[in-house]
Amino acid sequence: MLMNRADMLTIDQEKEGYRFSVEPFLLADFVCVRPGMRLLDIGTGCGIIPLLLSVREPSLRITGIEIQKPLYDRAVQNIAGNGLKQKIGVRHGDFLAHTQTLGCFDLIVSNPPCRKVDSGRLNPDRGKAIARHELTLTLAALIEKAAPLLERGGKMVLAYPPHRLDEVLRELRLHRLHPQRLRPVCGYPGADTKIFLVEAANDPFARRIEEEPFYIYHPDGSYTQRMKTLYASFNYPCRPHRLREKRNRACAG
Repeated sequence: MLMNRADMLTIDQEKEGYRFSVEPFLLADFVCVRPGMRLLDIGTGCGIIPLLLSVREPSLRITGIEIQKPLYDRAVQNIAGNGLKQKIGVRHGDFLAHTQTLGCFDLIVSNPPCRKVDSGRLNPDRGKAIARHELTLTLAALIEKAAPLLERGGKMVLAYPPHRLDEVLRELRLHRLHPQRLRPVCGYPGADTKIFLVEAANDPFARRIEEEPFYIYHPDGSYTQRMKTLYASFNYPCRPHRLREKRNRACAG
């Protein structure tokens, strides 16, 4: 797929603090959208997921919410810079404190902080720490507060590391959200699962489908054709090959 450079997304990030990686692209590719859907992105960061989804379906009505002021400011800038102020709204604040005023949605997506507070080293950079550890939003609180915001038949889509899969599925079912699709994402064939993407619906008759793994890289560090096609579908240039970069640095050293 050839990219139309005139319509290519421009997405700026903070030079310091949290910066998005490949997960928002994988998440935006995984979700199923229909014309006119109302969508909420919890922890929108610089607005990357709403921007990507607006490319897939221009008629979406999207709201993003972000607790970190620098990221919120960047999201506002990115949305305006891409001419999407009329289609994407963004709020600054704690999602848990705004649930009464957000309204209802057909689809809720989130690439949330995925590490428990007592697991791993806490990053000294406050912005990165909030984005990676559950300092302001736990898995249980996210699902508990988001589930009532879904319209009947609505869906929630999340990205989490594989060691939390059982916990995620349990919390979803606890709030009557039934896992419908599950996609493991691996760095390359033969590697352990890096993250999983899960779609759950407030539909008790939803049947769970486990998809084939999505591979990001070939063993030599180059992107798979599926990953190249994913980037092209969002009219966004491929990011650098991180595995190849690491090997080049190692050789240079």
